Amino acid sequence: MIKPICLGPLPVAFAVAFAVIIACSGDSTPTPAPESETPAATRITLASTDLAVGENRVVFALIRPGTGSIKDAQVDVQTFFLSGSTPNQAVQTASAAFQTWPGGTSGVYRTKLDFDRAGEWGLGVVATLPDGSSMNVGAKIEVKQTSSTPAIGSPAPRSESKSASDADMLTDISTDPSPDPDLYRITISEALDDPEPLLVTFATPAYCRTATCGPQMNIVKELKDKYADRMNFIHVEVYDNPAEIREQGLAAARTVPALAEWGLPSEPWTFVVDDGGIVHAKYEGFVNSDELEIAISEVLP
Repeated sequence: MIKPICLGPLPVAFAVAFAVIIACSGDSTPTPAPESETPAATRITLASTDLAVGENRVVFALIRPGTGSIKDAQVDVQTFFLSGSTPNQAVQTASAAFQTWPGGTSGVYRTKLDFDRAGEWGLGVVATLPDGSSMNVGAKIEVKQTSSTPAIGSPAPRSESKSASDADMLTDISTDPSPDPDLYRITISEALDDPEPLLVTFATPAYCRTATCGPQMNIVKELKDKYADRMNFIHVEVYDNPAEIREQGLAAARTVPALAEWGLPSEPWTFVVDDGGIVHAKYEGFVNSDELEIAISEVLP
């Protein structure tokens, strides 16, 4: 159980943005704070879609219309349980670290938040910008009782993902323009029978909606080269029929069964599984090598 934190001198800034959240309807769409308190109607754009009771990796961008992503700010986040009797009382306070998006033109902020109840929650963000100015903004999120993706601490699904033995060419099971054969050597099920940890990435490099699957695959390949002697690495292509898609277009696309088996609402996703087949960490969207290496070091024997 998280111990509630009463609003003190710092959280007053959160409360300005948060007051707007309380007054809004039940729509879970992120709601910006008043323009007077949020320069150029800056808003939170949430990149995390599978929030549930327990610890969550929460990723979001701060977007200012006309100028784009706000980069390299010092950011603090507070959570408020809107469905409770004290919706203006902060439940948790955490800092958020900036992560440059592939290409370097924008980026997102990531933090870890622990939700102790399902329902409607509010996020209050206070950001100190590189020029010394500050801003605050609020958004609403919906927290489920159980995540659709495998929960941390739960067994990883034993999917019969495709391997190199299922096709004449790797391009028949992957849209990666430079597929690494090592990433298709075994299936997820076979990896879970192997007494080594596993990193598995679900991504479609050629058709990624966020254009981050290719950069994510590059990071996975680099980590594979570094740790392949101590753990397994697998890429699962999102689409089941890359060859047909190349000929007929995305209208012919079929997703692989593993997506439903792992409950994935988006792509890319990356999971780190320990040597007992238990999910140790999971990441929605792009995750850099520094963050992944922390999880890898925690599961290596």
